[in-house]
Amino acid sequence: MSWFKLNRNLHRDIGYFCIGMTLVFAISGIALNHIHQFNSNYQVSRVSHQITLDVERIETPEFESQLLQKLALTTPVKARFWQDKNTYKLFLKDTTLYLNPQANTVLVEQVKPRLLLRQLNFLHLNEARAAWMWFSDFYAVLLIYLALSALFMVKGKKGVWGPRGILVLAGFAAPIGFVVYYSS
Repeated sequence: MSWFKLNRNLHRDIGYFCIGMTLVFAISGIALNHIHQFNSNYQVSRVSHQITLDVERIETPEFESQLLQKLALTTPVKARFWQDKNTYKLFLKDTTLYLNPQANTVLVEQVKPRLLLRQLNFLHLNEARAAWMWFSDFYAVLLIYLALSALFMVKGKKGVWGPRGILVLAGFAAPIGFVVYYSS
């Protein structure tokens, strides 16, 4: 088997192996790039309710159980405190209640992990630590191989030594352009 054919076969098979990892990093990378516009880890919902709040009873267990019943919440209160003179906070699992007795309002804020995106971000940000780091390094080495072996996929002037070489140069020019533009 010639070196050229071996290179093509390895490039193809390693490319197939890298599809899943590429999708993990690509999808989570897009989500993380836009984290200031969209919380890709958690879905946060806020609903305001008008409820008469008796400031004299607000710190009693009876008040809490009646409030949770009115709001159809079954999770027990884990913690509570006055955030400021107008806001009393109750913490439940995945839910925070903001009570404003002066305005008779309760803001219910619920936080739920986003399906799949949270897990992809977990991997992308290396929250799994050592084992994932080594696997990611292995994946990076495979990407380096794929990039370099691609240079030798097509021979002659139809390969990188012909007009397609401009695409390779453009691939280098884009990051260099960003670095030069944003570092000055």
